[in-house]
Amino acid sequence: MKKEKITIIEEQARSIFNQEYQIIKILGNGGMGCVFHVQSNGLEKADFALKVLDKEAYTDNQLDFMREADVMIGLDHPGIPKIIAVTEDQDYVYMVQEYIRGEPLSLVIRKCGKIREEYLRIWMESMAETLDYLHRQGLIHRDIKPDNMMLTDNCEIKIIDFGLARKKEQIDQADKKVFGTLSFTAPERFTKKVGTAQTDIYGFGATMYYVTTGKKPENMKTSPQESFAMMEKKLAKIVPPEITQILTKSIAVKPHQRYKSFVEILSDLNHDQQTKAERIQERQVQAINVLLIWATLFIMGLITAY
Repeated sequence: MKKEKITIIEEQARSIFNQEYQIIKILGNGGMGCVFHVQSNGLEKADFALKVLDKEAYTDNQLDFMREADVMIGLDHPGIPKIIAVTEDQDYVYMVQEYIRGEPLSLVIRKCGKIREEYLRIWMESMAETLDYLHRQGLIHRDIKPDNMMLTDNCEIKIIDFGLARKKEQIDQADKKVFGTLSFTAPERFTKKVGTAQTDIYGFGATMYYVTTGKKPENMKTSPQESFAMMEKKLAKIVPPEITQILTKSIAVKPHQRYKSFVEILSDLNHDQQTKAERIQERQVQAINVLLIWATLFIMGLITAY
């Protein structure tokens, strides 16, 4: 979005919300609007995010500018920001949301590089639980990527930007075009196939691939099978086989080859954790047995010496 347009939006927001909130700074912007950090003017200062959607941009793309608000207002999950208020005027839609103190995973990885395995497992489970909740509400996100995953100060993951979210059974103009970041776009979307739950599962796998390797996923537009093979090979070098299996199944080229739901992903993650715990327990038992053998031999040696 051009600076001139951002300035106009900010001035309009100030004129409307001046009595309730003061704008602290802009948090981000895109083709459809921008987001500001705002603070209430009451005695007890409270922070919020003010998202302003440009109706003209939505109309040009034949999208429903009220859909994001309609989708989010009915959601109640700790992994999704809460909507506080929604209003509109002739040009814009204004959504006051819960303010998230943290950074997107894309920025975290750019700063820190790939992360440790224990964090990866926690983040995978957190994302899968939130997306499972979303799917159980009959919704799909359609834009899962590191930019839309916020790591909070409490090390929790929150999913943001529901601008492309819709009910599973609905088909809209976004299904007829390729929206979003190409590196995290499911291969079937390049052939204009409609978004499904498997589209979100691919976004989940691609995001975790980025978190795991510190590298963007291979573009699936031209040679998806080759791109998949490259990513599978890279994962196998970095993470344990159990995690590689979960992520490669999530980013499979054909939607029917992927997990059917996030319930299945959570099941495999829990099974992996149980298996790991069992291996640790087995190793502990083996270590104790070795110590007992050595102790027995030592005692027997002492007895023989006498």
